[in-house]
Amino acid sequence: MRKIRAFSNGLRNGAWSEQKFTNLTPYSPYSTEISKIVKENTKSLNNQKGTFIKRYHPINEFFHPINEKNIKKVIDSVPSKFLSDLRGIFLCGGTHKQKQFSELRFGTYHDHYKAIFLFPFPKTKCLWYNTMPKPSIRLSYERHGATWIAEDSKWRLQFDEKSIHSFYLNDVLFHELGHHIENISHDIKHKNYEQRERFAEWFALEFGIKGRGK
Repeated sequence: MRKIRAFSNGLRNGAWSEQKFTNLTPYSPYSTEISKIVKENTKSLNNQKGTFIKRYHPINEFFHPINEKNIKKVIDSVPSKFLSDLRGIFLCGGTHKQKQFSELRFGTYHDHYKAIFLFPFPKTKCLWYNTMPKPSIRLSYERHGATWIAEDSKWRLQFDEKSIHSFYLNDVLFHELGHHIENISHDIKHKNYEQRERFAEWFALEFGIKGRGK
């Protein structure tokens, strides 16, 4: 999962963080929305031939950096083995409880549902940091074109339309697809969280960022 822990919702006020983590916290407002989406689309997920794609209208102050057409283009371009048993990809609408939550999540893969869930991003197109993050974190955003701006003793990571689109399409989506590949190809019970995240990050870099370019 791609997320920022203890991080504000992208608006000026809120909590702060210098690190990225991607594990799913049980009973979070994100998992609550996922459960609701799956329940609403059970019939489509069970009857769909191939991967079911659906977009939900985002809540106020948030938007979807990519759309169904972008996702379909990726699906049509990757090897079919990558999509084996992938039941669905959802552009979630987000919830007001998520806006108040202590972390912002970009997306997640649910290994039980075998589905990818991409969450909306703040319309401000920015992330805030208390201090400048370590180089590996900076690079994960900069390679898409995002820029760092010092402001009021904090660091603002600013995206534009092109950079946030690239980040979601070539990084977040492929990161979650990497989790799916590992889920259907390996016994993930014998891998810890850090090992799974390293594989997903490698997969996104090789097949999303390097494979597709910006």
